[in-house]
Amino acid sequence: MTADKIAQVQRLSSALAARVRYAQMVRGPILPAQVDALLAAAMLLQEHGVPWPSLVEQVLHDLAQDLEHPEPSAAAEP
Repeated sequence: MTADKIAQVQRLSSALAARVRYAQMVRGPILPAQVDALLAAAMLLQEHGVPWPSLVEQVLHDLAQDLEHPEPSAAAEP
């Protein structure tokens, strides 16, 4: 993979991470396809020995935390 393609993956993954971060902030929906694409980009970068953009790393960490410790939904409250 060329350096230009790697840079493009980094840029696009950062943009997607920003969208997911915004959805987290406003408690909006995060589509499974967004998470899948972010994971795929992170794996691609990792395979090529390229560090993840910091926002990608933060968002993936937060998503993993949410999976481990989900917040109770409003519908579940008495």
